[in-house]
Amino acid sequence: MEVEVKKSRKSAESHDAALTERQIKRRVGEAWALLESPVYERGILVSAKLLYFNADKTKVWEEYQKNKKVHYHYALRFYGNMDPNTIYTLSL
Repeated sequence: MEVEVKKSRKSAESHDAALTERQIKRRVGEAWALLESPVYERGILVSAKLLYFNADKTKVWEEYQKNKKVHYHYALRFYGNMDPNTIYTLSL
């Protein structure tokens, strides 16, 4: 009896792996995303680790507050269409 052993490949979209901006957008859809270790080139997001996403920004912020680590970089980003009739303000 012959047994074939296949090595499991770690998916590029696993929780620990950095995803491209396109992969994140595909996975998140129309929601807010909490990203760890974002990499930017010329001001454009290239890749990051997707930690959490939800349509409710408050829930994403609460997740950040629970899991933030001191020496890590994070980004909170909205993937979706913004209402052109709404004024958005940046606050911390």
